[in-house]
Amino acid sequence: MAKDGVFSIDTLRQERALRLDGAMGTQILKFNLAEEDFRQGLPIAPTRDVKGDNECLNLTRPDVIRSIHQSYVEAGVDIIETNSFSANALAQQEYGLSSLAPDMALAAAKIAREVADAAPRKVWVAGNMGPGSKSLSLVSDFIRPEWRPCSFDEVADSYAAQARALIEGGVDLIIIETCFDALNAKAALYGVHQAEPGFPVIVSVSVSGGSGRVLTGQSIEAFFAAVSHAPLAAFGFNCSMGAEGLLPLVHSLGAWCPVPLVCYPNAGMPNGSGEYDECPETMSSHMAGLDGEVNLYGGCCGTSPDHIHAFPSLRSRTVPPCEKQLILSGLEMWNMGDGPITVSTAAHVGKSADFAGMMERGEYDEALFTVSCQLAEDGASVLDVNLDGLPDTPALMERFVRLIQSDPSVSSAALLIDSADFETLLQGLKNAQGKSLAGPLDPSDADFAEKAATLRSLGAAVLIKTCSNPAQMLETLTAAGIPQQDIVFEETIMR
Repeated sequence: MAKDGVFSIDTLRQERALRLDGAMGTQILKFNLAEEDFRQGLPIAPTRDVKGDNECLNLTRPDVIRSIHQSYVEAGVDIIETNSFSANALAQQEYGLSSLAPDMALAAAKIAREVADAAPRKVWVAGNMGPGSKSLSLVSDFIRPEWRPCSFDEVADSYAAQARALIEGGVDLIIIETCFDALNAKAALYGVHQAEPGFPVIVSVSVSGGSGRVLTGQSIEAFFAAVSHAPLAAFGFNCSMGAEGLLPLVHSLGAWCPVPLVCYPNAGMPNGSGEYDECPETMSSHMAGLDGEVNLYGGCCGTSPDHIHAFPSLRSRTVPPCEKQLILSGLEMWNMGDGPITVSTAAHVGKSADFAGMMERGEYDEALFTVSCQLAEDGASVLDVNLDGLPDTPALMERFVRLIQSDPSVSSAALLIDSADFETLLQGLKNAQGKSLAGPLDPSDADFAEKAATLRSLGAAVLIKTCSNPAQMLETLTAAGIPQQDIVFEETIMR
């Protein structure tokens, strides 16, 4: 474990911005390793080539990984990241090595911990968790837009196993990086929560161009809202582009984001050969623009210890206070303010006979089109999705929410996952990429607070049935860790 001190969500709130390391993969390439370097010494014999599966090196060539960590420590970093970007079961399916994923993560953490503990100053170890290649929100099959290559639970379980191994190996925090799908990020956060509730975690997003949107089309504000339930030590950007391109996005995010900011860009944009040409001096001049704008900075693709060493020392950003208002999101962020919440009932079977009839007949595409038209007419920022009374409601909720994700005209809105059945609520939340409102929960239920905490762990604000003592309910739920602004009483909903 760490020699002294414990990393917490306040560690990055100091006068000097901390320095993160640079690219691991770029440095591994410089060793010109062969297939045998990745294969020889593995506990099981791979049935296919594994060159390029960098996590194998934690088991077969720990000396290579150790030397890379050491070079970054010598370059002056405060935090080194473990070589565990793809050390989870789903990512390792490509190589047929899923069973070795926890061993890869554990070894990665131990190697980094060893180097950090031998450093002449305090160096933190961050457990690195990549986004994987399977999106939970993007359509994978246009003939079956509701199909996904894996479920939320499968992704969360894979991350939970990875997080447990990293934590056992001695990491101080976890960085979920290069995120392009907020639903995947929520699954990763849920996995970390399952491994060790409250463990400090950073979420870093990869955006597409200068739009400030991720691959799913979601805005960075909406993405943050979707993951803001977690104990975030920092939030920000990595990869994406060079520092010069990310500066405007960092400045925009910094104007409101209520947690510390992280930024670790690429060494410029890739050339025609896919290589990064920005030299340490040029990148350093661009990184100087982050002075006072970030709390943690480093490098991503194409960066080296020389880049990190050349970076200027930066003053840390002052983190603004969190606004105490209900924020929901779909592809867009919606500030609901303090007043009543107006929702569209276009997808509520009890309030739209046309919608109910289409769903009963299995006319799901037609139902989605009708919802899209009605939502636009209603002008509401929240869509009430209630399928109670239809057969197999949990499975149907999963299917229809996935269909919603395929239509930007509907998925721009935040969702009210509305059901009397708790399993149906869970299925809705496990398929919605934004921050939803979910309920209503009955305060008279014996497991009321536990249910509310579960909805919260999936990123939702909680809807509560009208009760005789709302003050007592607020006290109960805030004691369970749910902020007051994320507790909504049913009487404030206008349908």
